[in-house]
Amino acid sequence: MTKKDKILITTAIDYANSPIHIGHAYQKILADVLARYNRILGKEVYFTTGTDEHGQNIEETARKKNLEPKEYVDQIAKKDKEELDLLNISYNRFIRTTDADHEKYVKEFWKKTKNKGDLYKEKSEGYYCLGCEAFKRKSELVNGRCGDHPSKDLQKIEEENYFFKWSKYQSFLLNLLEKKEDFVVPKNKKREMINFLKQGLKDISVSRKNIDWGISVPEDQEQTIYVWFDALINYYSAAQPKGFWDEQTHIIHLLGKDNLRWHALLWPAMLKAADLRVPDVILAHEFLSMKSKKLSKSENNIITVSEIVKKFGRGVARYYLLRHGPLFKDADISWDRVENVYNKELADGLGNLVQRVSKVCSRSDYKADFNLPEKFSPYIENNLNNFNFNQALKEIWNKISKENKYLEKKEFWHKQNKELTEILGHAVKTVRQIAYDLKPFLPEIAEEIEKRFNSKKIKFGKPLFPKK
Repeated sequence: MTKKDKILITTAIDYANSPIHIGHAYQKILADVLARYNRILGKEVYFTTGTDEHGQNIEETARKKNLEPKEYVDQIAKKDKEELDLLNISYNRFIRTTDADHEKYVKEFWKKTKNKGDLYKEKSEGYYCLGCEAFKRKSELVNGRCGDHPSKDLQKIEEENYFFKWSKYQSFLLNLLEKKEDFVVPKNKKREMINFLKQGLKDISVSRKNIDWGISVPEDQEQTIYVWFDALINYYSAAQPKGFWDEQTHIIHLLGKDNLRWHALLWPAMLKAADLRVPDVILAHEFLSMKSKKLSKSENNIITVSEIVKKFGRGVARYYLLRHGPLFKDADISWDRVENVYNKELADGLGNLVQRVSKVCSRSDYKADFNLPEKFSPYIENNLNNFNFNQALKEIWNKISKENKYLEKKEFWHKQNKELTEILGHAVKTVRQIAYDLKPFLPEIAEEIEKRFNSKKIKFGKPLFPKK
């Protein structure tokens, strides 16, 4: 990661056809860890997330519920914010594509691109997936259907739209991917984008005709700006007014692998056309599944944030997803797996260490020193600087396991006087450092441990993770 003091961290904005589930929340937790980590390091962080609220799909969904589109997306945005708050996501801006300032920036962006000569009008036809809000190439279809939305029929569309000269930027994009080592993370996703580029880019339709719900093309009220062209600009419209789209800012986009092509290939081309800088890093994570089937709103195969937090708590939800989530490979989730991780890794691991050390400390005459941690362990910095969230937590839990084994071996509950003081000194120092290292990952748990351990007299309290 960069040494720049300003960092913009964004997640993909979620399509407002229904509230988010834990598959979407995973991405927000990753971004939150990066934001908290860099704030602790003293960097100026701007963290954005939000909702993608325009498009034909939203309009049709709202009508089916006898609601106006704006009324419907207001409900979804409110629910999404509530779900994010349950996970203690520390975003600075929740941007909505219906926000007035976003619409202003989209229209300005459109005009810049048109003045560059990169927009033109032409008749077109193709197959449109309403779930993706995207036209599909034949090579992308599986048995004549969209691979991501197999239950939805494709729409055959013939209409005159505005096109963006995407093909014009093929060489620019290829050079960007090949020369900028960490532009797309992980490397296998970068190779996928390079291979796609080498097949040849085609110009892309960036408007739709007679779609009421969206931002109108400035000079042509019959046309509505394509939902993806509109949505991608959210990063710029959220960050630019706050001074986070300049060359002094390190820009990181986090998103799911299904959105990678738009972010790694279309978005940089759009920015180049508008004479604006491109992001520094695009991190694409894999999918979360249940019984090996991708979590999906359209397939009604989801676990909500509310459900998992209600049953296990927000700290557990964050820990499970960060440690066992789909960072660089698809990952499965089930209630049994979450409960098993809760009992073995949290209750028997971290919870047990905190309880046993604080209990012995509080019952003895032990007085702790005030040498509190002031920085992260080296393995935290090394892993988070390389986006290895799960490995960072693994290292912390290795330390927890090692300390628990050390205390078992010493049978410290039988010790007295100097020997006990030495053992407790080692244990308290370790627990304090663990709490500091956990701040970006499990902020509330870290804070609770510090309340008990960061004073001269160590306090004993309720179990952090009562056994289920």
